[in-house]
Amino acid sequence: MKTTFLALFLVFAFASAKADFVVDTEGNPVRNGGSYYILPALWGHGGGVGLAATGNESCPLTVVQKSSELSNGLPTRLASPYRIAYLPTNFIMEFTVVAPPKCADTPAKWTIVRGEDETKEVKLLGYENTLRGWFKIQTSTVRGIYKMVFCPTDEDSCGAVGISKDGKGHRRLVIDDDAPFHVVFRGAESSA
Repeated sequence: MKTTFLALFLVFAFASAKADFVVDTEGNPVRNGGSYYILPALWGHGGGVGLAATGNESCPLTVVQKSSELSNGLPTRLASPYRIAYLPTNFIMEFTVVAPPKCADTPAKWTIVRGEDETKEVKLLGYENTLRGWFKIQTSTVRGIYKMVFCPTDEDSCGAVGISKDGKGHRRLVIDDDAPFHVVFRGAESSA
């Protein structure tokens, strides 16, 4: 048992040492379990990530980008299931809304839900038609700018998280490899 633990520790320590770490807007490594605002990388392209009730939802369970550039959205906890201090890029992780609405399941983790029209939307846990898998943060072409991807457990490739406007103007987060949502992470001043 001790040798297995030691081997796993060495593998993760080596992987962490070689990996680039995700950094926030101040250039600090993103803490495992820390709370951050997820914001568009370019100013003038909407605000931060939050929640909205879309379709026939009576509770805001859909993860969306706020339309106003002045909105930071909601703080989101970025966490890996592994006991590491900082988050490397391209590492499995979970996104959890820090202060979800009372009508949402807790913990309010992001998941991917397959819609009737075969779209894959980012929503909070609580749906039956969810896809199993993990999120990852991958680097963009510029250091400090990232894209989020979802990697289903039953498929070989990951899909980038993008934006899709619906008929009511909601900027829903969906899987869209053609137009990934490029983001930065700003530390949340307080966690609720």
